Amino acid sequence: MSELIDVVIVGAIRHARTYAETIAARSDLRIAAVAEDSGASPRARTAAEQLAGELGVPLLDAASLRGEGRLALICSEPTRHARLAATALRQGIDVLCDKPLATTSADATDVVEAARAGGAVCAVVTRALAPAVQTAARIVASGRLGLPRSVDVEFLSDGSYLTEHPDELDLVIDTALSGGGELMNFLGYPIDVVRAVTGCEPVDVYARAGALTFPSHVEAGVEDIGTASLSFTNGLVVSVLAGRVPVVPGPGRGVFTVRVIGSHGHLEFDADGPFVREYGPEGEKLIRLDPSPVDAVFDDLVQVLRDGGGLRYDVEDAAVAVRTIEAAYRSAQSGRVELVTG
Repeated sequence: MSELIDVVIVGAIRHARTYAETIAARSDLRIAAVAEDSGASPRARTAAEQLAGELGVPLLDAASLRGEGRLALICSEPTRHARLAATALRQGIDVLCDKPLATTSADATDVVEAARAGGAVCAVVTRALAPAVQTAARIVASGRLGLPRSVDVEFLSDGSYLTEHPDELDLVIDTALSGGGELMNFLGYPIDVVRAVTGCEPVDVYARAGALTFPSHVEAGVEDIGTASLSFTNGLVVSVLAGRVPVVPGPGRGVFTVRVIGSHGHLEFDADGPFVREYGPEGEKLIRLDPSPVDAVFDDLVQVLRDGGGLRYDVEDAAVAVRTIEAAYRSAQSGRVELVTG
């Protein structure tokens, strides 16, 4: 039996407990400690102390992780993701960072450079490795759809989550913590999936966003929903609707539907769902899957940590998403098409 990989959870905000539960259910990882930055806010320090107590593990200083664990799982406020990830990488600690990797392209570049300099692995939470997405990517690569011409994506999250967790609301709408509104929160997922499925890269974006539904977002001056029309390489056209709505159009807390139109067929799927529908000359074909998008990220990371090789989605992929989100915000402000730079 392979030796367990020790994980230090750095920051205990928002998704930290969810990821702790995921780790506890796995046979290849174990939580060795919780860590927080010495200069973190009292709220962040308290959250880390509470999580460490619940898990029965020590609380460490995020600046001194060397020898305490092999993998740092970054679960802080989004605006601190990049700094904490870079700090761990420069100590030679491998990293799994919650999304988004960073809230500015400059910070994303800093993490990329830290990973290169330290020789450490840096993975980022994504839906790009979800079974439905990988199945769709294989279908597109096979040529059965012909050339991908357009992709339509809808990523909508149920607003009731924030109603039920009011203590987390500021982590979404306070830009000092979140770095933006719901486009910062969600747009990276569609960008990741389009790149994974088609192999094409974002070139430019025209975006519109606003606070249409939630008074909390109106008061904070951040968007609760937005649309983005993007040009990708190879002439691919992409449209994205992403944000938070009072009630999602389907079961569960969110929908992540994707439709890929090819020159000879098309397919549609929910990136978190249990099947892919492929349409071609012979009609509809239903491909059933085992949905586990978060475990897919852990699976990929563990394999690389044990056997070597490269991640299927790494820090440089996540940096592309950050640059695209940044361009979308520039477009929403300028009213013009903006290039995805870098």
